[in-house]
Amino acid sequence: MKNKDQLKRLNELFGSYRAEWLKGRVFDYFTEPSYFVELKDNRPCVLQGGRGTGKTTVLKGLSYQGQYALQNNSITEFDSLDFIGIYHRVNTNHVRAFKDGGLGLDVWQKIFGHYFNLIICREIIQFMNWHKQQCSNDAELSSTACHIIAQSLRFTNDCRSFSALLDGIEEKMYEFQSQINNIADGDIPALSMSGDPIKILTEKAVSLPQFSNKMFYLLIDEYENLEDYQQMVVNTLIKHNSEDYTFKIGVRELGWRIKQTLNPQESLIDPADYVLFDITKKLTEESRFDDFAKEVCQKRIQELIDEDKKGEFTIEKSLQSISMEEEAVLLKVNDSKLMKGYSALPEILLKQIEDLTPLNKFYLAHWAQSHNISLEEMVNRYIKNPTKSKSDYSNYKYSMLFKIRKGRGMVGIQKYYAGWQIFILLAHGNIRYLMELVYRTYEKHINEENDLLSPISPSNQTIAAQEIGLKNLMELEGLSNNGAQLTKLLLGFGKIFNVLACSDGRIRPEVNQFCIKGVQNSERLPIITDAVMNLALIRIPGNKLNDEANTRETMYMLHPIYAPYFVYSHRKKRKLDVTEQELMEIIQNKKETIKGILSRCDVSEQDYKSLPEQLTLFENYYNA
Repeated sequence: MKNKDQLKRLNELFGSYRAEWLKGRVFDYFTEPSYFVELKDNRPCVLQGGRGTGKTTVLKGLSYQGQYALQNNSITEFDSLDFIGIYHRVNTNHVRAFKDGGLGLDVWQKIFGHYFNLIICREIIQFMNWHKQQCSNDAELSSTACHIIAQSLRFTNDCRSFSALLDGIEEKMYEFQSQINNIADGDIPALSMSGDPIKILTEKAVSLPQFSNKMFYLLIDEYENLEDYQQMVVNTLIKHNSEDYTFKIGVRELGWRIKQTLNPQESLIDPADYVLFDITKKLTEESRFDDFAKEVCQKRIQELIDEDKKGEFTIEKSLQSISMEEEAVLLKVNDSKLMKGYSALPEILLKQIEDLTPLNKFYLAHWAQSHNISLEEMVNRYIKNPTKSKSDYSNYKYSMLFKIRKGRGMVGIQKYYAGWQIFILLAHGNIRYLMELVYRTYEKHINEENDLLSPISPSNQTIAAQEIGLKNLMELEGLSNNGAQLTKLLLGFGKIFNVLACSDGRIRPEVNQFCIKGVQNSERLPIITDAVMNLALIRIPGNKLNDEANTRETMYMLHPIYAPYFVYSHRKKRKLDVTEQELMEIIQNKKETIKGILSRCDVSEQDYKSLPEQLTLFENYYNA
């Protein structure tokens, strides 16, 4: 396959990161995550995860369209399943119409309950019609059953056949949508009882021989788009679901804002009322994400390789990793000013450390400089107690990589991010982020006319990771009402963590998390909620009790996907304490606030002023 054809095919295989963009092809590329089988039972389930974690793909995989495709488009195999998935994605434009207009919340609850009945019943009836098209001998709902279902939905016309029910639900849906904008003028339509039509329809459906002993899965995607009172309406249905249907909910982290039902004394509790699946946690524990991601990405890349050579390809070998010692050499550690001090040491000392790697020597020189001792004394300490020195070096050597190439005017890569396992950590359980990293990396590799079976250079991997970090940073502004603030928040903390990583001061290595001091529940802050929901930040449960409220602190970390762009450690390590005021000031008064936070650390003015080459794009922003 020629390079031009490979690039075109690569775009087809990886360019559509979202399940919505793939349309009918979504099931051609479907890979079951490890937890998929756990969703196939009668318990209500809540899939929690950020955008790109695969909620939509999984829910669509459970839908009847998905299961039919995954069962080789065989209606016989499909009918062997014990569930029927009905998928509905919450449309923000629709659900936001159900508010204001001078009507009380109790009225809107009833109106929305009727709307939810309509959309779910419509989807179920359309499924039954689809199944009849596959099996012409399907038994139909009786005349009485059709009449009862129509009455529960408040049809005005007499409905005594399935075809009339099918036409009637479609007509009723569009009629209701046309009325919604006039409801505030008192034009309130006849409303059905929340949940009753769904209960009646599913009960009548499973009484038919072709659907006997089956359960309907109501798959509700993007639950966070519902208003708070609308979540209460659906929560009530989840709490009191019937034996014929259950719910599978997809929601972003912190997007399920209300767990209460319409009964003020009643809430949904895990695991009594539902089972929570934290997708990122599920996939990252026990290397599950690694296996899942490998299956998703490797089989796509193999489609670009000639049939007789596919067996030679593995994505781990292709995405070449490098050791810390190798990386230091690539960063030209021997050209560092700190290394020049060794030329002045006595020959007898140099002889005793000749087996040390260049990175280890750089560490000794850096430690000597930052602790105001001579390099000769530092080398003597190493010789006298090599066991302790080796232990210290092991703890600090990764952080040393950020200090080799730094400062204004230092062009080129200042820290490498390369290797399949590094990409896994950067994605942090997010399959969309991983596919973006792989796609951009192979695009660069192919553009340079390299063979797909040859290893991809660490530089191409790093530059691709930086570009994906920038892409997602720029996209934040359009993701929420607070998008501009989220971008500024990341620019602020990205700068702070970069300076701490590169500084020559006596700073704890790999400071890349923060905790908001003096705030009992930091997730009450709108900017934090938005940041977590839009994957600007990830939450990390604290391991120490907060004395004020006797609760555990929550720590936050910029999503690792941004680490290559800002140049700091992507690994979960040490935290920085900030106040709520500093958090907001990073957005509103960035320059002085960032300086103030860094002044609490041993950071020089020169360290503050220097920027990685790619961050010069925001130089005016940082200096404003």
